[in-house]
Amino acid sequence: MSDDLSRTPDLPVEEAVGGACPSFVTAMDIIGRRWTGIIIEAIGRDCTGFAEISRFVGHIGDTMLAKRLRELETDGLVERTVIDTRPIRVRYTLTVAGLALLPILEDITSWGHAYGTVDNPSAAHTHQTELTDEKTEEN
Repeated sequence: MSDDLSRTPDLPVEEAVGGACPSFVTAMDIIGRRWTGIIIEAIGRDCTGFAEISRFVGHIGDTMLAKRLRELETDGLVERTVIDTRPIRVRYTLTVAGLALLPILEDITSWGHAYGTVDNPSAAHTHQTELTDEKTEEN
């Protein structure tokens, strides 16, 4: 085997020794949660009220949406503002960190168009074949 193939990439020591980069793991823990990406996209498209976000996301319960919004606020991606009117209104906006995710989500959308199962029949066929093979192996 040649030295070029067996070499590890030039990573900082703490990343090369400990496996995955801790920053990558943290980022994936945050944006990998169900509904997170689409909630961020909704707010990025000026859906700033709870009901607007809920309509944009679709098929999410109020309890789960409230939970995700609280998590995104804790994560520093979303800011919650209470507007003192009658009735009281709450608005959600993206922080600088949340805004920085928008182009990344656009890239993920582009990847989905190119390789996702919805728009790529061959990928859907491959996925279906894998599922069928798994069922056959179980029997």
